Amino acid sequence: MEKRFENIMKLRNTTREEFESFISDDKRDNFAKTFVAKANMQDQWNYCIGAWENDELLGAIITTISKRSPKVANLQLLHTFVKHRGKGVGKILCEDALIRARKLGAIYFRVSAEPDAVKFYEKIGFEFLGEQKSKCQLSMFRIASDRIPEGEYDISDSVIYNAVHKKGKGGCTTVFVQPEGGLQAFL
Repeated sequence: MEKRFENIMKLRNTTREEFESFISDDKRDNFAKTFVAKANMQDQWNYCIGAWENDELLGAIITTISKRSPKVANLQLLHTFVKHRGKGVGKILCEDALIRARKLGAIYFRVSAEPDAVKFYEKIGFEFLGEQKSKCQLSMFRIASDRIPEGEYDISDSVIYNAVHKKGKGGCTTVFVQPEGGLQAFL
């Protein structure tokens, strides 16, 4: 990422009205409409953090923290507006979400990624543990530091194991295992 860009991006709470005002007609921004609908339906706008360059919204993220112990941070929604992709906005938002979650006492960090988004998440350090019924892929790690690649993806950890093997919504229908010989999927 250019140093110039990194130095002027600011992260702050962002309202629905602010987010909606930056949705373009470009089809690659269609997920922004889904972001709004889901955030409205789940009443999550209080958790929305936007990445701003001066008066322009570049992208936004919503991450929630479970009330139960151990606390799990759940990356609910992430969208980088199409004209700002490739600038590191999504990565910065995810890293900030991890830092915020850790400060709020989260022990685990979880994301259920749409198939189109899996490559992005892998590029910034997420590992996927399985595929859900919805065809989304589940990533969940024990937070070890403020860096995503340092997360601990130990399938034998009971919290991670239970999330992956959960029956019904959120659990995986296919589980990925990382044996010594490489990535292998099994049912």
